[in-house]
Amino acid sequence: MENSRLFRCASCGEEFRLGEGERTLRCPSCGSKVLILLEGESLSRRKCGGCSGGSCST
Repeated sequence: MENSRLFRCASCGEEFRLGEGERTLRCPSCGSKVLILLEGESLSRRKCGGCSGGSCST
C-alpha cells in the first residue's frame, strides 16, 4: 500500500497498516490509542507560535 504507515499496538501487540489519509489512530483489534510507529512518516506536529530558534520554552 502506497503512503501507508505500519503501527504496533502497545496494548495487544497487533501490527496493522493505516493509509496516509486515515486519521483514526486506534488499534483495530482492541481499540487502544497507544500505538508505536514501526514504518512510514511520522505525523507532523504544529509548532507553537511563541517559539524562536527551534527551542520552545513553554
